[in-house]
Amino acid sequence: MSDHLTEGDAQRFVRGELSRPKTTEVLRHLLRGCEVCRKQLRPLILKPEAPRPSAGREYEAPIARALASVLSRRPEARGVNQTLVARGVELIRANPLGLAGLTDEEADELRGRPLVHAFLRLSFDERYRNPVEMLRLALFAKIAAQNLNPQEHAPEVIADEQARAWAEMANAHRVNDELAAADAALEIAEERRRQGTGNLLLLARLADLQASLFAHQRLLPDACELLDGVCQLYQKVGDDHLAGRALVSRGIYTNYEGQPRQALGFLRRGFALLDRERDPQLVISATESILEVMVQCGEYTAAAEMLLESGLREAWAGQPISLSKLRWVEGQIFAGLGKTGRAEAALQEARAGFLQHNRAFPAALVGLDLAAVWLGQGKRAEVKELAEDMLATFERLGIQREAVRAMGYLKRACERQRATPRTVRHVSGFLRRLEREPQLRFEAL
Repeated sequence: MSDHLTEGDAQRFVRGELSRPKTTEVLRHLLRGCEVCRKQLRPLILKPEAPRPSAGREYEAPIARALASVLSRRPEARGVNQTLVARGVELIRANPLGLAGLTDEEADELRGRPLVHAFLRLSFDERYRNPVEMLRLALFAKIAAQNLNPQEHAPEVIADEQARAWAEMANAHRVNDELAAADAALEIAEERRRQGTGNLLLLARLADLQASLFAHQRLLPDACELLDGVCQLYQKVGDDHLAGRALVSRGIYTNYEGQPRQALGFLRRGFALLDRERDPQLVISATESILEVMVQCGEYTAAAEMLLESGLREAWAGQPISLSKLRWVEGQIFAGLGKTGRAEAALQEARAGFLQHNRAFPAALVGLDLAAVWLGQGKRAEVKELAEDMLATFERLGIQREAVRAMGYLKRACERQRATPRTVRHVSGFLRRLEREPQLRFEAL
């Protein structure tokens, strides 16, 4: 190909309309690291396809639309060769040029469904590290799925692979906060799935991703209701790990709804089902969620014991933001156990860590926990100075007006010598909810 993609080829590539040889050529070019072409493709990747017309869109769950019919469909297609998928992931990761650096024999070995799944696995692995790379790799999976050879695969098998790739594209859009694109991609994924084999795991995955999108759209009751069905589906096909992941998500969203005790039950049940070797990052994330909710429920002793056994500090070595979050949890536990000196030190360290990496909002939440500790020690002057500093930071960064109002309320309470731990908890609770519900309005005590 020429040095860079033409505008027409870029559009046809994203839509999956190039010939298979041309698609392979473009993929190799992109994976060599051409920033000019990557920048040219990015707005095309992020642009959502037009949603299908409907008479008043309702947020129906994929389970509700499809479960009744899927049980009577053809037997599910034989699974993709996971040995080839694992080899593809290993080869692409090990080569500095990725897919572009493979020999023709290696590339030919990975063509077809193994290549689709290798890209999907690589994309999934980037979800915590690099959301933009996650989206780029999902795009490659989608292109590979759209170019599966109909002479080698049945139409319903190709439809399954396209549904899977579109679904992971949707998830990558969601992780990048591109919700309209995620919504449109999930609709396409569901359309392809209905043309497929009736694979129950694929149905469950689409429903799982729809629940995540609902939660991102702050439709928490819809997300929780859908996850109940997702968990049942995973259990039906015998995948306890994925059922556990659905329960963990259910617990997180239940906590967002302000029901920490009920959330803790879901989290513990889900955690017990997780396979540590299959997804260690999920286990770490679930551990963090359980610790946070245990603190909210006042289970400080049990949280301290779990934290000591968790291995989180080792798992997060070299990740300063995660280590600051861990130090924050430690500070809350120390405060709950009445160890105010250790709580003060941990919270100050956590706040400094967030501020060092320009994370003003979590720094403010840590600061409020610190203010509660200081009020308990009678350090009103320090609390007043802290409130003034946090308010000035919010105003300088242009953080939401209601957050500024809440912080201003605390500052005035400090000035009038009326600030109490209850005042601090009221402001802190509001700011935590405001992260998920930006339409909230602050009300004084």
